[in-house]
Amino acid sequence: MLYAPEDQAVKEEATAAVQQALVTMLRAVDDGATARALEEHVWKTSVEFGRSLMSAGLSRMCARATERDVEERGLDAKQVTLRLDRDYHGTLSTTLGPVTFPWFAYRDRSAAATVTHTPAKAVVLPLFKHCRSSELLLEWESRLGSDHPFRYAQEALSFFTHGAACREDTTIARHMVTVGALVSREWTYRTAEDIEELLLTRATRDPKTGRPLLYASTDAHALRSYVDDTWDAQWKMANGVRVWCIDRHNGATVHLGGEYTWGDCEKVQETFEWLRDTGRVPADGRMANGLNVQVVLVTDGAPWIKERIVPLFPKAVVMLDAYHLLEALAKYATARFLAGTASNKRFYQRALDALFGKSRGKKPRTPKPRRGHRKRPSAPIDDPTMPPDDAPHARRRRRAPAADRLLKLIAEGVVPERAKEEHDRLVNAIEHNADRIDYEQWRPRGYQIGSGAMESLHRTGSQTRLKVAGIRCLPETSQAVFNLRMLRLCGRWDEFWRHDDISSLLVGAFATRTLKPAPAPSESDPSAQPLQLAA
Repeated sequence: MLYAPEDQAVKEEATAAVQQALVTMLRAVDDGATARALEEHVWKTSVEFGRSLMSAGLSRMCARATERDVEERGLDAKQVTLRLDRDYHGTLSTTLGPVTFPWFAYRDRSAAATVTHTPAKAVVLPLFKHCRSSELLLEWESRLGSDHPFRYAQEALSFFTHGAACREDTTIARHMVTVGALVSREWTYRTAEDIEELLLTRATRDPKTGRPLLYASTDAHALRSYVDDTWDAQWKMANGVRVWCIDRHNGATVHLGGEYTWGDCEKVQETFEWLRDTGRVPADGRMANGLNVQVVLVTDGAPWIKERIVPLFPKAVVMLDAYHLLEALAKYATARFLAGTASNKRFYQRALDALFGKSRGKKPRTPKPRRGHRKRPSAPIDDPTMPPDDAPHARRRRRAPAADRLLKLIAEGVVPERAKEEHDRLVNAIEHNADRIDYEQWRPRGYQIGSGAMESLHRTGSQTRLKVAGIRCLPETSQAVFNLRMLRLCGRWDEFWRHDDISSLLVGAFATRTLKPAPAPSESDPSAQPLQLAA
């Protein structure tokens, strides 16, 4: 046993260190140390002791690797000479700080030429050749790097480890981008089974049909990015996708998955097709285990959404985000009647009544049941706006009465020349979305009529870091931030880092990045696709 003689010495050294720390702490208390000073002392002692334990543990792992290698080669003690000098020590950056330990390398004198072997490098720490961070430190770097700008991540890592772990901001960025490339789309969404379970136990339901409500949306916003490998940064649209439900117990938004992509509408369509094909957002509302849900698409008035996304879900409730329509009504009222005038306010109030009904804002009155009388519950009926189960996939949606009421209101009187453009734009928007603004029916049934859940995702999913002053990210860098952040938001961060294959995938990713730049993804060349960890 290579390490057996050292076991007792390690135990004695650890015991002495604990005793000395205890004596020092008690002496500080007797000298009148404050609670803060005491806590800082305990932290410092804990970190130092932790590094000692890590060093002892890694040393033992390396010794065991050497023992197995010597045994497999069939060598005896006379043919092996251990190399324990400083040239054969390694230093690993951990969350406790840098830890130095012997590799337990040895000289093999059995051959004609003496050869030195270091089996622990390939067995114990295969990532050491390409990255000197431990896996746990890599996880911390990725978490902090995805949530903060580079320098802030460096400062946060040093602060929360009490100065023990210190990494350069460029190192954190490099590690974060490499790890983010491993996060595939499957990891940024909950599994279909988990989604079905959440819909069954927590999601709000349509009181008319009894179906859980499953929401999905897409929206884009502009971010600065490099173009053509130059220093000329331009604005580019980052498209986001989110799937969620509403907790019926507390009204909170339950995030079921999402992603961001630099791709155009075709890439977003591909994402929704993948959601449909994997059963996360079923086309007909029927989940794999038989749960029948109501899919609700809440989007803005972009024409490509109606052309590319809506046909994928023939039985979904498709609605225009009410905020976009209200914003258009306000702009038209200002252009026609001028800001702050009584006519402006009166028109806007009439528009609200036409859109939501005159009983908007009032809770429906529920009659009290008569004593001794129990009303027989009526059987759930299908939504009248939905085609029957045996209907073809062609869209057959009725025009909302609110659309005709709004158009009638807008047509009253003479439109001044200054409001002609806003008038035409508003009329076109209402005509284009005449079947998507039936809020008068959806609101009493508890449907969300706004895309606030999608809009709020921008603040936590992308804009938090990517829109900090002075930050200009390459597409691959920002995509890594997107992937890591969406992995955390969907609640699968720990599952990803504890996956059985994470170590080998990290080695492959860092080896590829160290040897040569990662090739651009190509559909014609599967080998050019970046390494990703399958969910």
